Amino acid sequence: MSIIRTEAIVLKQFDLGEADKIITFFTKDYGKVRAVAKGVRKSRSSMSGIVLPFNYNLVTIYRGKSIDRINQVRNIFSFNRLREDLVKMAYASFVAEAVEKVSQENQANEALFALLLSTLHKIMVAEEGLPYIELIFKISLLVVLGLKPQLDYCAICNKKLDYWERNFFHIQQGGLICPECFQDNQDEFRLQGFILSVKMVKTLTNIINNGFKSLAALELTEREYRQLDQLANQFIKYHLELQLKSYDFLYMIKNLGET
Repeated sequence: MSIIRTEAIVLKQFDLGEADKIITFFTKDYGKVRAVAKGVRKSRSSMSGIVLPFNYNLVTIYRGKSIDRINQVRNIFSFNRLREDLVKMAYASFVAEAVEKVSQENQANEALFALLLSTLHKIMVAEEGLPYIELIFKISLLVVLGLKPQLDYCAICNKKLDYWERNFFHIQQGGLICPECFQDNQDEFRLQGFILSVKMVKTLTNIINNGFKSLAALELTEREYRQLDQLANQFIKYHLELQLKSYDFLYMIKNLGET
């Protein structure tokens, strides 16, 4: 039996038997890890408040043949405000589920770990602009996973692109396509395409290159935001094949006008 010690963010938990829980962590050094928290549901357990969703902890885990077990856990930072605010909880739950779905067990991805931690912090401290934080997270997630949208060269013929008043973004091809390739693929484009202004292309480029550093400069009309948000959602759905339960709740919250 080996022992690992690593920084870890709680993605989710569920009950096991009468007293235990299975905790899913995303760790800095080992990727996704699932481990049993023994006796955590008992009233006197000192661990119960530390393994709540979104908490950032230092954990020591015994690696068993069939299932791992948490030996020690120390809180580094508690994201209580994410669990106390319904709107922020909806955004944080979406982010946590997305990372849980795309991450691999026992495969470290420090860039993804850093993105998760910074996104949770941005959501926690935000006084406004939560939809922008969500948009930047989704685009940055694609970059971290090696699925960066192609914006400089035609995604079909690889010709260097000039930006025009109307720029053709093809979801299935993974980026912008030139006018000639658009003419050859118009029927397919109607199902898989977006027409973007120069401003929207530059916004995507800024997010891809700068992540959350682009947040302060992000200024979109409601229509522009919704179009880029739909583009990101369709890109993620097609290229990552993600169907996230938490997104339905987030979508409801957003449409209630609470953000």
